[in-house]
Order: sequence, then structure tokens, then C-alpha cells
Amino acid sequence: MRYVLKVSLIFLFSVISVTGQTAQRNIVYLSLNEVIGISKTENLSLRLKQLEYDSQNLELWKSYSNFLPTVNYQGLATNNLELPVFVFMGQQFVVGTKFTFQHSLDLTMPIFTGGSRWFNVNIQKDLRKSLNEELKGKEQEVVLQALQAYYGIVLANALLTTSEEAVSVAEANLTQVSKHHSAGTATEFDLQRAKAQYAASLPGLEKAKAEKIMSMQRLKYLLNMSLDDSLIVTDSLISNDFLRSFKTTSLEEFKNLSRENRSDVKSIEYKLKATEQGENIALGSFAPTIAASANIAHQAQLDNSHVKWNDYIRSKSISLSLIWPVFEGGRKMINYQQAKIQTEQMKIVLEQADKGRILDVQENYYGYKEAIKSLESLEEAMIQSKESLRLSNLLYKEGMSTQLDVLNAQLLNTSNRTQYYQGVFNYNISQLNLMYSIGLLNKIWE
Repeated sequence: MRYVLKVSLIFLFSVISVTGQTAQRNIVYLSLNEVIGISKTENLSLRLKQLEYDSQNLELWKSYSNFLPTVNYQGLATNNLELPVFVFMGQQFVVGTKFTFQHSLDLTMPIFTGGSRWFNVNIQKDLRKSLNEELKGKEQEVVLQALQAYYGIVLANALLTTSEEAVSVAEANLTQVSKHHSAGTATEFDLQRAKAQYAASLPGLEKAKAEKIMSMQRLKYLLNMSLDDSLIVTDSLISNDFLRSFKTTSLEEFKNLSRENRSDVKSIEYKLKATEQGENIALGSFAPTIAASANIAHQAQLDNSHVKWNDYIRSKSISLSLIWPVFEGGRKMINYQQAKIQTEQMKIVLEQADKGRILDVQENYYGYKEAIKSLESLEEAMIQSKESLRLSNLLYKEGMSTQLDVLNAQLLNTSNRTQYYQGVFNYNISQLNLMYSIGLLNKIWE
């Protein structure tokens, strides 16, 4: 009895656990626009970049705070365990009291720091602008990755359908050849070829299934979804016009557009300005530092620890200080030289990024042109192979062609359909890549 009860409880808990896990799984329907929207708000790397930008905003406010005075409070209680004793003409004099209590308020206001505060504000402004451009570029990068993954799912669906049809056709052909073989109208060689064709179509089907699963997992990762969720895409694999008004734009015009809109190049330009301001800070360190300070203090000196407010004596002071280090081992000159080197490095980084921008635009432009021509050829080839397969099946039924002709037509039709779907995918992605390379991918959703 106890054994039956124990087994029942285990089964009940298992059912509850499985039910709970199933309840957490969601079925998510996604369209192209929904993928764009979710990637812009939920992608983890984009959210990290947003936090970095928010942190830089605080750095800018921190640089402004350097112009404000510094106020410090200090409370001090001292128990002098041994007081100093002076001997004068044979007499001993004890200096001070056993207990000292002090409360003080200090105010310090830098008046001149060699311009470092203003230069620091300008640096933080330029860094904020740089991060803002990085944030824009990261948004476009994330959306591009999400759209590539989304179209990967759409392509996987199309290829899976093609693979399933190829298996179905190969199976139907095998059935037909088997009947002809039984009737004596087909040879043993025809039967073996039909079996081989059917067996060869099965790995492609499994590969298509696996690719569909992995494409969905990649998209869920980019959209920060649970990997256990089920995705259902609502779009089919068709040619989309993402370029719109840019379809007739020349290569030189694309290069000019990228120069105006590429966020990565703009970001480096702002960083270059910040490093140039770093040179000014290094030069400013050669100037003196002038600061004003004020102090108000209350001090009580007693022989016991029972201090009262009336025991305190107040004092006030105002001072103006000038600090001008004359020699520090040449560190300031070295810092200035290092600042100049950093500026030269940033100039090289900017030049490298600008040349990379031009190369990127060229590659994506010619990739788009190639995708157009390729898609036209693949579409025509698919239409012709489909017709050839229809005629081969018809002639084989009438005894006017061999079973080998049917197999070849089937292979060609499957291959052409697969290549056509890949061509449609490449055509859409090439447009997205081109828009991203000129820094205007945001035109797709704006």
C-alpha cells in the first residue's frame, strides 16, 4: 500500500512539474515590424550600450560639479595622554589641557586650475556625443542581426517545405517504379535508382529541420526571449523593396551618404576631439593653481571630558593659496607628449575607419547588384526545371522516357527551388546590408 502511495505521489509531482514548465512556454507570433520593435527595446547588448550612455551623462554632470565649492565638516575629540612639559629657569610648565574638542567647517573654492575644468567639460561632452553615435549604430546593428535571423527562419521554412516535397516526390516515384517493376515494365536498375533517390532525400530533410530550429533559437537570443518559447513567423519568403527611393542611387552617392550618416565614423570623430582636449589639459598642468578657502572652527580645551557649548571658542579664517610646481621630474612634459601621441593614434583610427567605410559600401553595393542578377536567373531556372519535371513525369507514364530522366528532373527541380529561395534571401539581406553600410538602416522603420 505504501509503495502504491509513493508511486502515485511521484507521478503527481511529475505531472505538476511538467504542467508548470509547459505553462511557462509562450507561443509568439512575429512579423517583420514586430522583430524590429522588440529588438530595439529588449536586446541585451543594446540595453548595455544604453546604460553606458546614461553613465556618461552622469560623468558630464560630474564635470560641472568641479566648478562648485567643496564644504567639509570635521569633528575632533582628543585625549592627550601625555602633555608637553617645558623647563624654564628651573621651573616646569605644562602646555595644553588633557582634553581637546573641536568642530570645524571648511570651504574650498578653486579659482584657477589652468583651464582643466573647462577642458574636462568639453571632453565629457564630446564623449557623450560619441556614445550617442555608438548607441545609434548599435541599434542599427542589433536590428540588422535580428532581421537576418528572422529571414533565416523564413528561408528555413521554405527549404523545409522544399525538402518535404522532395521526399514526398521521391517516395511517390519509388512507389510508381515498384509497381512497374512488379509488372515487368521496369528494370531492377530502375528500382535501385528510385530507392537511392529516396534515401538521398532524407538527410536534406533532417538538415532543413535542424536549421529551422537553430534559426529560431538565434532569433530568440537576439530578442531576449526564453529559448523555450515557440515562434511562429507570419511572413513568407518574398522579395522586399527595402531600398525604396535609393534603388537608383549610384555608388558614389552611396559613399557620400555613408560619410554623412555612418555612426561609427562620427563616434571616432568626437573621440578625436576629446583627445585633442586632453592635450589642452596636459598643457594647463604647467599653469599655477589658485584656490580660496574659508574656515570656521569651535574649539574647547578642558581638563575633563564634561564639555559644554559655553566652553567652545570660535575662530574664523580666509586664505588664498597659489601652488605652482616648478619641477616634478619632467612628468608634465611626458604627459603632454603622451597626449599628443594619443591624438595621432586617434587620427589613424579615424582614417582607418573612413577607408573601411568606403570598402564596406563598395562590397555591399556590388553584392546587391549581384543579388539582383542572380535572382533573375534563378527564378527563370526554377520555372524551366518545374516544367521539365512535369514533362518528364508525363512522358514516363506514356513510356516515352526512362526513369532516369524523371530522377534527373526531380533533382534539378529541387536544386533550383533551393537556390531560388536562397537567392531571394540574399536579395533581401543584401539590401539590408547596403542600408546599414550607409548608416540609414533606420529608414526601414521610420
